[in-house]
Formats: sequence, structure tokens, C-alpha cells
Amino acid sequence: MSNARVTPSLGTNGFGQIIGGTGGLVNPAAAKIAAYHALDTLQQLCAESGWRWLDGMLLGGCIAYALSDLNRALGWYLKIIEVDPLHVEALSNLGATLLALGRRTEAEEYWLRAVKARPNYFEAVEHLVGLLCGEQRGRDAVALIEFVERSVKRRSALQLDGCDMSVCSSSSECSRASVSQTSSPEIKFDYYEDDEAPTTPIPPLSGQPEYVISGADNGRLLGLIHAKGNMLYTLGDNTGAAKAFEDAVLIGAGREKHGIKGLIQRILDMLASVTDGLRLGERAIQSVLLTPEKALKTAQLVFPPNGELPGLRELPSGSAMRIAISTTSNSLLSLAKIFQDGMSSSAGGSGLVSAGVKDILALYYLSLSLHPSPSTANNVGILLASVQQTSPVSSISEASFLPAYTLGSGVGLALLYYQYGLMLDPRHAHLYTNLGSLLKDINNLPMAIRMYEQAVLCDGTFDIALANLANAVKDQGRTKEAIKYYRRAVAVSPNFAEAVCGLANALNSVCDWKGRGGVVKSGGALDRWHVNDDGSLFDAKATGAVSRGWMGRVVSIVEKQLEEGEHWGKGILIGNVLDTLLREVETAVGGEWPQERREALRQMVVGWAGKKNEGAKVVRLIERAVRRAGWRWYREKYIRQVQRPLESYLRPTLPACLSIPSAPTVLPFHTFTCPLSAKQVRMISQRNGARISCSTMRAPWLSAHIYPPPAPPSPHLNVGYISSDFNNHPLAHLMQSVFGMHDPSRVKAHCYATTPSDNSPHRLQIEREAPRFYDTSCWGPDRLINQIIKDGIHILVNLNGFTRGAKNEIFAARPAPIQMSFMGFAGSLGADWCDYLLADDTAVPPDTVRPWRRNVDLEDGGHEDGDDGDWVYCENIVFTKYSFFCCDHRQSAPDAKGPRLSWDAELQRRWKMRKELFPDLPDDSVILGNFNQLYKIEPTTFRTWLRIIAKVPNARLWLLRFPDLGEKNLRELAEKWAGVEVARRIIFTDVAPKQQHIARARVCDIFLDTPECNAHTTAADVTWSGTPLLTLPRHKYKMCSRIAASIVRAAVPPTTEGKRISDKLIAESEEDYERRAVNLASGLKYERGSNGIAIGELIDIRKVLFEGRWTSPLFDTKRWVQDLETAYELAWKRWVDGEGGDIRLQ
Repeated sequence: MSNARVTPSLGTNGFGQIIGGTGGLVNPAAAKIAAYHALDTLQQLCAESGWRWLDGMLLGGCIAYALSDLNRALGWYLKIIEVDPLHVEALSNLGATLLALGRRTEAEEYWLRAVKARPNYFEAVEHLVGLLCGEQRGRDAVALIEFVERSVKRRSALQLDGCDMSVCSSSSECSRASVSQTSSPEIKFDYYEDDEAPTTPIPPLSGQPEYVISGADNGRLLGLIHAKGNMLYTLGDNTGAAKAFEDAVLIGAGREKHGIKGLIQRILDMLASVTDGLRLGERAIQSVLLTPEKALKTAQLVFPPNGELPGLRELPSGSAMRIAISTTSNSLLSLAKIFQDGMSSSAGGSGLVSAGVKDILALYYLSLSLHPSPSTANNVGILLASVQQTSPVSSISEASFLPAYTLGSGVGLALLYYQYGLMLDPRHAHLYTNLGSLLKDINNLPMAIRMYEQAVLCDGTFDIALANLANAVKDQGRTKEAIKYYRRAVAVSPNFAEAVCGLANALNSVCDWKGRGGVVKSGGALDRWHVNDDGSLFDAKATGAVSRGWMGRVVSIVEKQLEEGEHWGKGILIGNVLDTLLREVETAVGGEWPQERREALRQMVVGWAGKKNEGAKVVRLIERAVRRAGWRWYREKYIRQVQRPLESYLRPTLPACLSIPSAPTVLPFHTFTCPLSAKQVRMISQRNGARISCSTMRAPWLSAHIYPPPAPPSPHLNVGYISSDFNNHPLAHLMQSVFGMHDPSRVKAHCYATTPSDNSPHRLQIEREAPRFYDTSCWGPDRLINQIIKDGIHILVNLNGFTRGAKNEIFAARPAPIQMSFMGFAGSLGADWCDYLLADDTAVPPDTVRPWRRNVDLEDGGHEDGDDGDWVYCENIVFTKYSFFCCDHRQSAPDAKGPRLSWDAELQRRWKMRKELFPDLPDDSVILGNFNQLYKIEPTTFRTWLRIIAKVPNARLWLLRFPDLGEKNLRELAEKWAGVEVARRIIFTDVAPKQQHIARARVCDIFLDTPECNAHTTAADVTWSGTPLLTLPRHKYKMCSRIAASIVRAAVPPTTEGKRISDKLIAESEEDYERRAVNLASGLKYERGSNGIAIGELIDIRKVLFEGRWTSPLFDTKRWVQDLETAYELAWKRWVDGEGGDIRLQ
């Protein structure tokens, strides 16, 4: 408004027309002359009246203003004020004239006088609000609007005001916006006190039950209050904004006895008659899942017969009515959006409670029916995409360009709303982006990419669409394109965390390290060698070294997000929230609680209030209570033979004011290759675990009571395995024989595949050999959980962890008494819904686990004791005797089923394959290899490899084009860091199919492992081939950097000689790694023309590994399964007896 021209008003008593005409075209010059004549005439008439004819003087001022004779207009209005200092039309027009003259402070003064004189003179109010907003004085504008609201509100309404926020408030008291009248140093509103009356009497009540204004002005008041909501939202006061939008809605919709809650209930009641009786889950919430076609009829159902809003009936038809209806719709949209954001916001204790899904949908439906908007359709789509229900959606028509999707979730409807929104606005970038994300979620990546591309075409600077498109094409293996889109997103929004971290991951995956920089921590030990913008190396241990480059930015983002996350939920443990939580926890745990225990728990929980990690501690308390309640139910039902109703086992609920936390941008899997501290790695897992827990506790499909425990084993334990990787995937390669190998008298395996079959041999074997196998790829979570309950699962195993395709919400719902994780994710899940990890002393050193190990009692120290420590693993550990890593090669490797070759025959086969692969390689060459994906290589390791081959002149470094884009980058860096001669001794080959990959691993003389993130499945493949593997467990606290060492220790014979070999292959430092590699490679001698006959320690180790693979513990799957069954039995006995702690297998 700072440069806008404001037109004065004639007021209610002004002349409607001064210059007559014939209705034809008016000559502007003639009209101007006539206006001046009229002005002269008016001046004469006013003078004759002794300057008492105020209407004539007002008209004269308006004509002078229209003629741009601003000073003359000013004189007219000032004369009126001399006669009537409270003439609001003159005061307001004075403000407009002074603003046109650039005298803003005086304009503000006169508009303020007009508003104080008559608060319902909306012309002045609107102009003054515009001026304040134009000067970025939002708080002052809010204070002005609130003054007007109080002034025009009935006294009875004022007395009741504040008690109508039952949906918005966290308690019985209203949580209103509280804006001081002196909040800005630039202005002080000297308004009258509440017991004073406006100077100018306000017209009597006219059909409006709350405000004493004319019903024809309801639209203008509605617009002001809506504007207040927008300003409060911008100022970060979501609670105040929600109250403002509620008030605006209730002006249009008519005052409800119970405020917005009453309106929502009326909407739901009306919609119940047109829904198909679908339900949102066991919580028995009446469904409001409507197609867009039905949603558009909401207003007619709620306000029959034609959807006319009661509060707007007195507005004149035309633009005023259309604007008021649109504003009401926008207020509904804004209110619903705040509630929707509250479902996923990381803020806690704000006083704003997240409304339920049905409440939010009700508001959106009414908004959409009043004013069809692509933004509303977009928000409904986002909300419905997260809704899961027990019955399929009916009457979903197939969209022309979208896949049919009518399974038991809100996804089908979400697709329809996105399509409907695009019909309203075919260039709505947000709709295309969200549609793309939904399509990606339902595994339609090609169409998702099309939608992201459309979004970018509509808005080439939309950072979210660019980053999402980059993520999607990267998933297709188009890393070069992904990097291009990430760079565009970062260029548009340099602080957009998702784009910055996505770019860093993409660049790292192809070893494009220029500008990587690095992180200076632990004296440079965490990330030793940094890369400058020109590709040169820099030592992090050098004087003056600082964190920098894109890796430095990523870690800085993580640090900031984790620090902010510690304040999630801070301030929620007050009043009824605290009492309700303690009561529900005590009820779930059951038993007779002595007063001392009750008071001790209260003191413990009160001690969390207002401190860091308050929200996380509340979630973990609920998780422990659920776990303990399940144990109580089992003991009562099967040991004490006591039967109780379901109501005795109610699940404690998440406090309504505790929203779903956001997860750090760096995901747990990305911590494998990101230089982070132990605490940061742990906190990232904990944060993701808490998000999953809260999302699950909010899910409509979650049972209100805990799930019933299974009957005691008779005789076997029922063990469930959940995985998305029962296909052609490394996990299936490693475990395909496990499920059929279980001793049926000890364990019965139930496999729940969450992805459809790829008909690979691995999938077919698991389906054939597992006693129970379910394809659950089309099941909702409630159906999967019900099957787990029906199968009587005692122990549920998570074979995904934090990897793609995981169904961690199933574990967060706690459908089984004991829940474990192994093989899928090399790290902690950071949540109390995981009881055990399978590991060994090498993979998980005992000093990296949380000091408190019992993990049984409600009052367990849990994560909250020692939150600042460097421990990583909160779960109890099942420590295996040998490696925890399952390697099924003895059953599934390409040479496992044929005749066993002698050592001499193996040497001949190996040399023949070497000549086939590398026919031009000199016979005396020593091949150092690594077959990992290139993302596992980082500058420090690559520099070490270059130094090794530089010191061994006949050495070659064999890498994979995994992906192929990395070859060019690594060759360029090799030339820069080590010279052309060394760079030429790097050999790249394409990735081979699985069986060929295992077979050709024997050609390598020594496998140089990646210390930051080891070879895992590849390490098992290489070891099976007999090739020695040199590894360095760089980080004590990262399982991913220690698995290869675990594999090596189990691959050698359990003898003194075997220990000597494993010690030789497991380095203790970067320098030791380099030294051992050089010594081993230099000591290997091939005779020219010897057909592969060689001498040296490497060949001796190869012979031990090759001949020992048939008896080594590593490849003894049957032994591994028997040990696992022992672990299951011990874990079950401990659970029944109420015992905790780690388990060690002997």
C-alpha cells in the first residue's frame, strides 16, 4: 500500500452524482471544466451556509481530490473537522489525501482518529491496515484489527470469548493470540478501555448474533479478521492465526454453539449420509472419504437448500458476495492447513492441538465446495495420501493419465484430488510435485518423473520440484542428470537442506569430490584428507584447518537440525497432559502401585519438563509402557490364568499437543559415509525412530488397546520375518536357505514379503522352503498386523531397518512380544520398538552400547540417562560366537553344487579366468581390487590406494564402473594426486551378474576394503572365492565399518593359525592399512609362464581360505541357524521371566 493511491469516500450521506449526462461518451476536458464549475458552486453554497453544510463540504473535498487538487481537498476536509472533530468520513478522507501527498505519519494519525471515533467505519480501518502492512508493521495491524473486533462485539460475546477453542487449544482455556498494543516501538495505540464505549454510537444488532454491525458489513469484518490470521501466521503465531481463521469462518458460516468444533461436527453429521460407510480403522472414526464430486456438495448439505452461508445473507449480490464467500473458503483452507501442519510439525507445547484427519477433511470439503481451489485440492491430496483404512475406496473413477489404485488406503482418492486440482489450474507446480511424490511412493517412478518434470516446466525456480526430480532420476541411475537438477535447486535456494544434502550424496556416489572440502573433528581423524575446489588435497591435521566445502555444509546442517530437534516437545508436560500420561501409563502397566512408585514415576517425568529431549522421553516412556503391558497380559492370561476385558489393556496415547517430529535431512543410511560423531549417528537414528513412533501412534488403523500376546510355544516358537528384499537382492542372496533350515521343533518361520515377486530363483526358493510365506505387498498395515497376531508370532524380525521398503510402522505398533533387527541395516534403530540386535564383539564393541542394559522395566533409564554420551546402541545385543553375518554361499554359490576342486585345479581355473578378463596384463602383475559401489570410497581411502600402487610398481587397481560416471572422476583425481603413470594402472570393468561376480572375484590377488563403509555382501563373495581381504575397522561406533573384519575373523579356521591370518588382514590404522597392503602385494611373486603358480604370503592365505570355506564358521548356514534358534529361545525365556540384558551365545 506504500505507493498505492487511496480514493476518498463520499460517506453515507454524500451526493451520488454531481455531473449529469446523456449516457453517451464524456469529453474528459469538458468534464474537468464542469467539475471545476461545480466546485466553485459548492464553495459559494458552503460559504453561504457559514461553512456548516458538511455534506457539501465533503463532496467538495472529493471533487478536488478527483481533480488531483490535493491541497484544495485538504482545505475542504479540515474545514469539516473544525466544525465536527469526529466526522469519520472527513477524517478518513484526510488520511487518504495526506497519503497521496506523501505525509504518511499524518495520514496514519487521521485514520486512527476515524477508527477510534467509529470502529465499524471499515473504510478507515482497511486503509490504516493497508498502511501498516505496507510498512511491515504486522503486529500493529493485528492490534488495530483486534481493537475493532472488541469494539464491535457484543458484551455477552466478549465475556464468553476465549472459551471456544476446543479444537485449537491444548486445555480448557483459550490460547488466543496475545499482541501488545505497544508491541512495536514505532506506534502506540491509545485505545479506550474495555468498559468505555466508542465515541460514535454503533448501529443496533442486525441479524448477527455476535457483532453489533450491519449484516451488510459482515464481509468486510470477515476480510479484516482473515487478514489478521494471515499476519499472525507470518509472524509465527499459529495458535493466534488459527483462532483468527476460526472467527472469520464463523462470521460467514454463522455462530455455532460450540464454535469451530460445532461446525465440524455438523459437517461430519451431514456428510455421514452420503459416505459409503468406510472407516478409518479400529478407532471407529466416522469416515469422510469423499471423491471431489461429492465434496463439492458439502455446502449444500450443511447449509440447505443451496449452500448459502447464513452470515452473508445480507450482503449485496455481486462482487461483495463473491469476495466474502471466497474469503470464508480461504479461512477454512488456512485453518485446516494449520491443523494439518500440526500433524507433522516438530514444535511441541505450542498450545495448538493437531485436529484429527476427519476434522481437517471436513474443513477442506466445505472450503472446496464454497470456492473450488487448486490449493485446497492439493492439501486434501496430501492428507488423503497418508490415510489408510480397512476397506477399499469405492466409486473411484480411473483418471485418464493416472494409474488405477483402489486398494485399502486414501491413495486412490489422493490421486483424484491432484487430478481435479490440475483441472482447475493446469500449471500448478505444487500439484504436479505432490502428485509425483505420491506416484513415487506407490512405486510408479517413471510417471513420478513425468510429474516432476511438469512441475519444473511450470516453475523452473521451484526448489522442491527440482530436488524431487533429482532424487527420482537418481533412483533410475541417471546420476549425471540428478546432479544437474540438484545444482539448480541449490542455486535457487542455497540453504535448502534437502537439495544441499542430495547434491552431496550424488556427487559422492560418483566420486566427484572437487569442492567437497571436509570436516575437521577429532584432530582430523574423522575425515583426514579434504578436497579443494581445484581437486587438490588438504590435510585436516594441518594448522588452521577448518570444516568447509559441501561436506562441511552437510555436517553443519545436521548439527543444526539435531540441536533444534532436542527441543521438540519441550513444554508439553504441564497440567492435564502430565496427569493423563501418568494415569494411562499406570493403567497399561497394571498391578497395584504403591504410592512410592507412583510418586517416583511422577518425579522422574516432572524432571523432564522444560528440558532437552522432553518429547523424545515421553515417546519412549509410552513405548516401554506398551512393551510392559504386553508382558503383563501374557502373564495374566497364560500363567496366572486370569481373563480381563480389552479395556484393561488400553494403549497409552500420545499427548495431543505433541506433534510428529521432523527427521534430519541426512538419513540413517547416509550416516554410513558421512563423517559424523558417534552421538550424531545415534541421534539421527533416534530421531527417525521417534518420527516413526509418533506417526504410528497417530495412525487411524492402530488398535486402541495393545495387541494380544501369543500363546506359549507348543513346542516351537513362531518367528516372523518382515522384508521388502525377498527378491533378487543381497539380503536374499545371503539368507535364502535360512527360513527352510529351521528345526521345526524349535522355530517355525513366517515370511511376510512386502514387495511383489520378481520370480527370481532367490524369491522362489524362499517361497518354496519357508513354512509360511505371505505376499503382503498389497496389504495395509492393519491387515499385516492382524495376520501376525493370527499367526501367534512370538518374535518378529526386522530385515530392513532403515532401508528402502521398510515397514517400521509395523514394529512401532508392537504386534509381537519380542522384536529384533539384523542383516538389513548395519546400525541401531534408536527406538524402544526394537528389543535386540544380532551382532558380535567385532561388529559392535561392548563399549559402544548404552550403559543401562536391562531394557525391561518401565522406569528403565532408557535413552534419557547419558544422552550426552558417545554410546550408539540402545538395543540389547545378541552377541554371536562367530560372525553375526549370514553367508549362504555353501548352498548358493555357483561352484557350491559341483565337484570340489583341488587346490591345483583352483589355481588353473583362476589363472584361466584372469587371462580371459585381462589378456594384456603381464604375468607378474599383482591385482588389487575393490568391487564396492563407488559411494563407499572417499578421498582418504583413494589417496591410500594410490600410494599403495605407487609403491608396488607391478600392481594394478581393479575397480568397477559402479556407476560408470565415477570412472572419469577417479582417473582425473588419480592423475592429479599421483601422476599419469599411477593413474594408468587403474583398471575399470563393468558390473557383472551375481554368479559371475562371485566367480571372477578369485582373479583378484587381494581385496582392498573401504574403511569408511566396508564391503558387506561383497566381502562374503570375495572371501568365498578364496581372495584375501584387507580391511580397516576405522570407526568403533559404526557397524558398517566393522562388518568386513567380522567376516574375516569367521572365515579363517578357529585355530591359532587362523587367528594369525585374521590379525594380518585387519589393520589398526590408516598407516597400518597402507603398510600391510604394500608388504602383502610386494611379497607376491608370479613366475613368467608359470600359469599362475606364485609364492608369497597372499597365496598361502588364499589356500587356507579356499580349502577352509567348506568347514569355516562363516559359511556354515546350518550352524548359524542353530545359533539363531538358541538366541530366540533365550530371548523368549528372558521375556517370560521379566529379565533383560544382552545375550551371549557360547
